[in-house]
Amino acid sequence: MAFVVAGLVLVGAIGLLNLLLITAVIRRLRRQEEERGEALRSGPRPGEELPEFSAVALSGRSVSRAGLAGGPAVLVFLSTGCPACPAAVPRLVEYAAQAGLDRERTIVVITGAESEAGELIEPLAGVATVVTEPFPGELSRTFSVSGTPTTVIVGMDGRVAYAEAGTSPLIAPAAA
Repeated sequence: MAFVVAGLVLVGAIGLLNLLLITAVIRRLRRQEEERGEALRSGPRPGEELPEFSAVALSGRSVSRAGLAGGPAVLVFLSTGCPACPAAVPRLVEYAAQAGLDRERTIVVITGAESEAGELIEPLAGVATVVTEPFPGELSRTFSVSGTPTTVIVGMDGRVAYAEAGTSPLIAPAAA
């Protein structure tokens, strides 16, 4: 009889341990699902003032925060090693046309070797001012870019209206 009681206690203890482990796994899966549902946070927070920056574009023109003052602008961060970045380029071209942004107000920062950036640079000719930088780049750090492509939309007031990473993050021009 003692063996039966000991066996039942052992089976009960194993069952309780199993229940605790399953509960922990379910909690972890729920937490991961919640995190996956959120957009990747990359770039300055909406409402923040655009960070101070300056750089020299491929055209030789200087770009800076002061140069973007007084109107809406968009900055897009791409990288040469990013498989999703080429898909973001046509969306940017379309967005710039819809929003009426000229080349000086559409800034594209490409991180990586300039020799590998041709696929990203070509469709942007006449549409955007392109800046290249090595990885990790100073502009990417200044703008707190944690993934590419990242889009930062600046409103009329010089504050960040939108900043997010993803393959199709561009929103309606009215938000700029």
